[in-house]
Amino acid sequence: MLLTFGQVEAQWVKEAYISVFAAERDTAYIQDMSNYFSVNASIFQKNSAFSIDDLKNLSSLQYNCSDSSASISAGFAYKWLSLNLGVSTGLFDRHRTGHKTNLSTQLLLPAVTLKFGASIYEGYYLSNAESILQNWPAGTRHDRNDITTGSFRVSADYYFNYTQYSRKALTSHGELQRRTAGSAIAGILFNYNIASGDSSLIPRIVNDSLFSYHEQIRLVSNALIGAGGGYARTFVTPSKIYINLDMQMGLAYNKCLLELDDAPDRHHKALNFYFQGDLSFGYNSKHWFFNVGGNVFAIESPMGNDGVNINNMNAMMRATLAYRFEVEKNYSVTELFTTKWQQWRDHRAKKKAGSAN
Repeated sequence: MLLTFGQVEAQWVKEAYISVFAAERDTAYIQDMSNYFSVNASIFQKNSAFSIDDLKNLSSLQYNCSDSSASISAGFAYKWLSLNLGVSTGLFDRHRTGHKTNLSTQLLLPAVTLKFGASIYEGYYLSNAESILQNWPAGTRHDRNDITTGSFRVSADYYFNYTQYSRKALTSHGELQRRTAGSAIAGILFNYNIASGDSSLIPRIVNDSLFSYHEQIRLVSNALIGAGGGYARTFVTPSKIYINLDMQMGLAYNKCLLELDDAPDRHHKALNFYFQGDLSFGYNSKHWFFNVGGNVFAIESPMGNDGVNINNMNAMMRATLAYRFEVEKNYSVTELFTTKWQQWRDHRAKKKAGSAN
């Protein structure tokens, strides 16, 4: 009996390893494009928002980042290597008074997508000031340039139907989804959020009849670990136009810290939900790739036993255009760059020799 159990366990480990690192793809659904070198350009806009929600009065303080400007990036991809460089442009934001810094990357394996992200947003404004603050003048913004938020997130998603559904086809140009397919998803997540200000995150002039929570919060942080699941599907038309929808929900264990003015720090532990969704459409052919889409990530976290939550949300809109060049041989990443470098040097040497003659 123990021998049988050991054989089953070994087979499970073997199948798990193959699915993660060496999965066979159904070529009727997924076309391998790893022998193509792609160049790409993108314009994207990342935003951060958080709200402090008074559940007793069903009202909230809604803060948005003061820098909602767009950025542009350019880069290339070949096999497992994908590099992009982006800069902020200031487009689409007339009131740009804040500042944002983002870093994100992902590793796309046949069945597993690993994601890492970190961000810092400096400067916020209260978007519903007219309706939540006492005697606030209409048409003016309540700026809070002292408020800073930071986040750090690591996640891993397992796509069960990895032989027919390709996440890589949507993000790294390394595969092409040839036919409509979908997959159930199981994921794990670690996330840390922090929001702080030089003065309380809850203004002293809030309307008492609308917002009854008045503790002076200098800083609130939430660290959570959770697991969830969802479903993703890519609809592909004969003309190579596609639409993709990816949605997940999960349950997380959350530890909250509140630093208060003139009061001891408070700790609170609770279970809460998180949600993440991704919607995009585009065109994907042998040489051309175009994608327009957006994603959102939201966590509602209790701050204590007073009926008050903090809701953190990050969202991004993105448009990407890429072109693939077919490589004459199936080079490794190292071989490609060393070969092309040597070919360029030989071409330069011949050109100089011709000029000398």
